[in-house]
Amino acid sequence: MKCDFFLVLSLFVTFFATAIGHAGDGEQRPAAPIKVFILAGQSNMEGHGQTHSLKVLGEHPKFGHWLKKLQTDDGKWKVRDDVSISWSRKDPIKGPLTVGWGYDEKEIGPELLFGTVMGDHFKEPVLLIKTAWGGKDVYCDFRSPLSGPPQGDVKKFLDHREKEGEERETGLFYRKMIQEIREALAEIGEPDSYELAGMAWFQGWNDFCQWHVELDGEKIGATLIADYPSHLEAMIRDIRKDLGTPELPFVIGELGIGGEEMEIRARKNENDGEAQAMMAFRKAQKRVANIADLNNVSFVPTTAYWDERLEELRKISDRWWNEKKEKGIPDTDDNQLPTPVLNREFRARGGHWYCHYNGSAMNYSLVGLALAEELLRLSRP
Repeated sequence: MKCDFFLVLSLFVTFFATAIGHAGDGEQRPAAPIKVFILAGQSNMEGHGQTHSLKVLGEHPKFGHWLKKLQTDDGKWKVRDDVSISWSRKDPIKGPLTVGWGYDEKEIGPELLFGTVMGDHFKEPVLLIKTAWGGKDVYCDFRSPLSGPPQGDVKKFLDHREKEGEERETGLFYRKMIQEIREALAEIGEPDSYELAGMAWFQGWNDFCQWHVELDGEKIGATLIADYPSHLEAMIRDIRKDLGTPELPFVIGELGIGGEEMEIRARKNENDGEAQAMMAFRKAQKRVANIADLNNVSFVPTTAYWDERLEELRKISDRWWNEKKEKGIPDTDDNQLPTPVLNREFRARGGHWYCHYNGSAMNYSLVGLALAEELLRLSRP
């Protein structure tokens, strides 16, 4: 990954200019523009899929064949020379697509299989611009100009948090996102040297996870969820305006944490506040894609990719943690679960926080696959 990224891109462009050659009358044809995709959101777009668990993808009954696309014949992770990624928070910030473009060098996000799909589909070189920060919401952090200043319950909530010492600047990360995208595009060159082909949005935990919050008898958490569609709609319109792309294809990845079990829980128990809130949030995400004049926007279901076995192991781990605490047993990486066999299985399948899909690299990969395929569908004439 230690390479001059835009030297690589210039070689791509030179290659394609040569590949298409000259027109029949001897005129030089323009080089094929680079296909650029934006991957944006919060920590789950950053990516916490544990790379050591990626081989579990090969066990999936429907999508297992995708693992071979990510590996060389001798089982090493491929480094693509036709797909590159730019993320200002990495060092180096630019390079070819491979594992290690998640939050840290041992993790992946949706970018790995997303970029693989796009690289296989397009003859032109592909660039992924990644822009994401953990723990960010749309009611404050990504709040865009069209949403206006916080009012009502949201303002009450933010004022309350400020009194407790949490001071935030409204819209700061929306502005940072636009700045990072513009800077990455400017480094490519003139606008005719690339095509901004689509944007994938994978975010939502911080808008959902306040579901239980009440202030002065008002259900603030419910309001944050109910307001999500209006804030995300405003953000999409502002992104298109600020980037000068009024019809930019935009896909919204469903918050799939908890998987399909959330729907079962909500159906069985109307007093299950977490499950009811999760279902309300997923419906709020989907509602954005059904706004009449918001063209080229699509909602992408992801709950089916939740690793149920990994979640079962996490629950065992939680119970075991409580037992260790009661019995004074040291908590180490080697005894996250009560037996070596279970511990090895847990680590092999993931091994991270619940809100990060328990660290399942398979889950993150399949989200990337779904986002890419839906963007390609939106882009078809």
